[in-house]
Order: sequence, then C-alpha cells, then structure tokens
Amino acid sequence: MDSTNLNSSHHINQQIRLEEIRLLYGGTPFSYSASVVISLIIYNVLLGHVTSQQNLDIWLYTILGVMFVRSIDSYHFSRHSKQQQLAKSWRVRFFVGTGVAGFCWGFLPWLGYSAEIEYFSFILVCLVGVIAGSLSTLSYRWETQALFLLPASLLLILRLLVEDESFFDATSFVLLVFIFFSLSAGRKIFNNTQQNIRLRLEADIRERAIELMHQKQALHLQNTPLAIIEFDIDLNILEWNKAAENIFGYTRDEAINENVMHLILLRDNSIETEKLWEQLLSYQAIVGASMENKTKSGATIFCEWFVTPLTGDNNEIVGIAAMALDISDKKQNELAILKSKEEAEKANQAKSDFLSSMSHELRTPLNAILGFTQLLTYEKTLTEKQQSHVSEISNAGNLLLELVNQILDLARIEKGHLQLSMEKVALAGCFKEVLAMISPLAEKNNLRLDINIETNGYVIADFTRLKQIMLNLLSNAIKYNVENGSITLKVLQKENSIVRICVIDTGKGISQEMLLEIFQPFNRLNAASSIEGTGIGLSISKQLIEMMNGSIGVSSTLDKGSEFWIELTGNLNITTAIEHESRTALNNHALDTESMSNQSILVAEDNPTNQTLILSQLEALGYTADLAKNGQEALNKMVNTDYQLLLTDCNMPLVDGYKLARTIRDRGNQKLPIIALTADAFPEKKAKCLKAGMNDQITKPVDLQTLKNTLEKYLNQTK
Repeated sequence: MDSTNLNSSHHINQQIRLEEIRLLYGGTPFSYSASVVISLIIYNVLLGHVTSQQNLDIWLYTILGVMFVRSIDSYHFSRHSKQQQLAKSWRVRFFVGTGVAGFCWGFLPWLGYSAEIEYFSFILVCLVGVIAGSLSTLSYRWETQALFLLPASLLLILRLLVEDESFFDATSFVLLVFIFFSLSAGRKIFNNTQQNIRLRLEADIRERAIELMHQKQALHLQNTPLAIIEFDIDLNILEWNKAAENIFGYTRDEAINENVMHLILLRDNSIETEKLWEQLLSYQAIVGASMENKTKSGATIFCEWFVTPLTGDNNEIVGIAAMALDISDKKQNELAILKSKEEAEKANQAKSDFLSSMSHELRTPLNAILGFTQLLTYEKTLTEKQQSHVSEISNAGNLLLELVNQILDLARIEKGHLQLSMEKVALAGCFKEVLAMISPLAEKNNLRLDINIETNGYVIADFTRLKQIMLNLLSNAIKYNVENGSITLKVLQKENSIVRICVIDTGKGISQEMLLEIFQPFNRLNAASSIEGTGIGLSISKQLIEMMNGSIGVSSTLDKGSEFWIELTGNLNITTAIEHESRTALNNHALDTESMSNQSILVAEDNPTNQTLILSQLEALGYTADLAKNGQEALNKMVNTDYQLLLTDCNMPLVDGYKLARTIRDRGNQKLPIIALTADAFPEKKAKCLKAGMNDQITKPVDLQTLKNTLEKYLNQTK
C-alpha cells in the first residue's frame, strides 16, 4: 500500500473515532435525563417499602451526583473543537463514567432492597429496561456497552442468588441468558454502527471530493484561455465558456442552442470540416487541428482545435466536447518568419549572385593582366627595368586577385562549400614560401623580418589554407606597423602535441574594446583608407583555423604592438613532413615547351582579349589551336575536324559553354575532353560544368602550369 492510501486510511479512522466519541457524548442529554427520571420514579415507588430507607437515599444521591458530573463533562466536551475532541482523554473519561453508572444501577437491588416480592420485581423490571435501553445509546463502542451492562446485570444476578429461592434462581438463569443475548446483540449493533459510520464518512468524503472537482472544473472552465464548447449530435451548442465569448465575440446566451457550423465555421472550410467530422464518427479524437474560424464581427481568426466525441451507455456518440485556442498571433508570427526567411534567402541568393558576378567581372580582366604578365616573364628580350615593371604589374594583379579570393573564401565558408585537405605540413616549407611573398612588402615599408625558415617540425593542416592564414597575419603586421619597425615569427611547442605559431609586431597596438570585434568580417579597426584590404582576412583566418581543429587569439598593448597566435596539432621535434613545391617556382625556371603541334585543340571564347591570351598561352606551351567565337561556331568547326580537346568559356552568345557540352554529348561524342574556362570560382559552377558533360574546369586567371598539367592529363588519355 502506498503512502497516499495509508494517509487516506488514517484520516478515515480518525474521522470514525471522532464520530464515535461525538455520538456517545451526543446521546448523553437524553440518557442522563431518562436516568434521572427513572431513578426518581423508582425512589418514589420504593419509598416506605425498602429494608433501609438510608441506603435508598444513598443510592439516589449517588446516581444523581454521577449524572450531574457526567453532564458537566458532556458540556465541556461540546465546547471543544473537533481536533481537541480527538484527544484520548475524552474517551477514557466517558468509559470511566459509563462503568461508574453501571455500578450505580447494579447496586439498586442491594441499596433499594425490598422484602416484598412485588417491589423487588419492580426493581428487576426497571434494571432490565435500563440495561436494554442503554444498548441504543452506547452501541457506538462495544466497550461502553460491556462497561455498563456487566456491572449492572452481574450485581443484580448476585443479589438474586443471595436470596436462594427457586423463583430467584430461575430469574437469575433468565437474566444470564438475557445478558448473553444482549451482549451478542450489542456486538452486532456495534458492528453495524461502525459500518454505517464508515460508509457515511466515505460518502461524505466522496461527495466533498466531487463537489471540489466540480468547483475546480467550473473555475477552470471560466478562467482557462481555451474556448470550451460542447454540442450535441446535431451540432447545437450546449456549453460556451467565458474564453469562447472572448475569442468568438458571442455571449453565452447568444451561442447556446445555435448551430456551431453556422456560428463560427467558414464555408470555405466545409471539405476540411467534413473530414474532421468523419474522424469523430470513427471515435477518433482530433488533436491540434488548425482551422480558420469567424467571429461575431466577421473577422477571420486561426484556432487550434482539440475535439473528442462523447459516447453514451451503448457506445453511441451523443455529443462532442471541443476546446479551441486562438493562435492568430502565432500564425501571423509564423507568416512573418516565413516571409523573413524568404527575404533572407533572396538576400543571400542576391549576395551569392553578386559575388558570382563580381568574381566573373573581376577575374575576366585579371585573366588578361596576369596571363599576359606571366607570358612576359618568359620574354628574354626584356631589359632588367622592363622585367621590374612586369614584376610590379604581376604583384599588383596578384594582390587584387587575393582580395577577390578572400571575398569568395568567405562566401564559400558561409555556404559550407570550402573543402580542406588535412596533412602533415612542414613548417620550414610553409615559412619559406610565405617569406618569399611578403619580403617585398616589408622592404617597401622599411620593416625588419625575423622569420626562421629552417624551423623543424610540422602541424596537421591544409597547406594552402595555412599559408593563407600566415600571409593574412604577416601582411596585417606589416600594414599596421610603424616605420622602421619589425615583425617576428616565433614557434613554440606546447603540451598535448600543440604547436603555437606567433606573429609579433611593433605596431601601434589595438585597444581592448576593438579586440572584442577584431575577428568580425569587414572590420578594419578604423584603419586609414590608405591601408589596403577588405577587412575580412582575420575573419576568414579564424574560420579556417577552426575548420582545421585549431584556435586563434590575440593580445595587444597600445603603442607597443600586438601578438597574434594560432595553435594546431603538431610537433617541432620531427621533420618528416610533406614538402610542397612552390607555385612561384614557375618564375625560376623555363617551362618545358616541347612542340605538341600534332595535337588538335579547339578554343571557344567570345572575349577578344581572352582569345589572344589563351592562344598565346597555348603557343607558349607548344600547342596550336583553332578558335571559335561562340558555341555555335565551335559546333560547326567540329563537323569537319576531329579535335582531341575542347577549351570553352561558359558564358558565350548564341550557344554557351554548357549547351555546347550537352550538344556534343547528345551527338554521341563521349570521348572528347571538354575543359571549362570560367571566371566563376564557386563550387556549384564546377558542378554545373560537370553536369553539362564537361570533364574539368580551369578558373580564370589561367595559370600556365595549371593549364599545362590539365592539357597533358587529358591529351595523354586520347593517345
């Protein structure tokens, strides 16, 4: 039995004990009054006929005194609270008083003895009547019956036995039988009384619980924000609470007995309503169904419905209980959120379209600038001064390309399109390439570089992206430094196989307020407009380093300098790492330009500058090619010539590169390598090229080494 049942049982038992003692004391006014009246009658009848008048007086005064004391006790009991009446002392006092009263009546045959048989018989009849009458008033406790009956009856029997006459002996026997049956009857009366008390108390408890439940239901019905509506099988409204009045605008009197379909449902929802009705007829509850409803004013609102069929004794549906919640505000918020989401998606798409367009528009002229510059580096007829000018053009073009790439990197990271190639990267090789790229900028600003390119060890990273991060940190240290300052690259081995790379400068430093925003995109720390950059390098660096399971941080002091650091998994004591060949090596040795004139290549390009550039690049690599100004012209040329490879721009008039590739594949030519030349660097564009049937993509500006490797890869396959 759990604690709840134990508590309930204990409470009922307490109530039964309280009821018993209250009933016992409650019967005392009648029983005491009857006792006084009977005792006075007996006294008057026996007066002058008893053996000892003094004994009779003692009996009368004693029993009247006992009745008086017990009456005072009953009065005090009635003046106490129910909780105080539960005290055990009241039960003990009543039991003692009952026992004393029993002895008082039992001494009547002794103190009021009369030798005259008719008067003694009168005493006998009176005592038997008093004993029998006590059973009704003392039946609430078995102990009280016994405490009164036994002294009174046994003293009477003892007096009869003392007379030692056959009449008295027979009478004694009859009294013994009377006592036995009286006790048995008293026991049954007690049991029945106990059961009646318990049943009545339990019924009272149930009635109070039901009443409380009804009160709670009524309170809930009136105060709940849910509209509580009940209607019969004909859809006539039977119940309509306060919330229903507030939601739908109809008062209770206006709604009762009205058809719910006509009152609050829209005609446009008839089909949906029929489906819900069919569901209810199948004894299925409706939970959370959203529906448009109308109010008294004709306004349309959205409600969420919870509907349950009510069934009768034969399981037939006799009515419907429904709850409705006004969710119009929620619906409006949802619509606003959806609209905001659509607008955000449109804005994001517009941003992507802008970046894609910017990538194409900027890379197209950059393709010519960097492409022709790269070709000029192999011209042996240029003077040293001319070579220097070409180098400046190349540096400026590469800087512009780097800015474009940073913006595109940010877009790739945001869209989750940036892929990393994690490997062991030798720090010495990475630092060597970085130093070669930033040294000219440091020299230009009269800054001293302290970078140990012989650093041992490796880190787990993407080589290209690590180099990009290092270039961002070092170029920032140069741009934001003071004249004749210095930049130091320091490498530390930390615990748990973590390598920290620190870039320390002697610049003006960064305030604590700005440090909180330093890794946010497009934040240039209030830099002067003369300082180059987009303000997204640190943001990209942070996201890249976190993608490589590393961390980045900064500490700075105004007018003293800053220290940026990155941490990656690695080891400074091991030198076995992958060495990466620098792409700048292309400037240090000549390309292998063995003639490949026997290979037939077709170029589809509509831009005149790009036409000249790609043909010149192919010529520099030892290839000759035919030129088509658009996709349609390319298809026409392919009718008469069997080409081994097609280089095509994606955006061309008449027939673009995508349609050109699809047409070639649709005509059954599956072997021809088709390489896209596009200024759009987004991954989805490459996927579009591959889907159209192309084999690969080269992003503009076209690098000679990349072009050479791609041509060799696919031309070798056709041999």
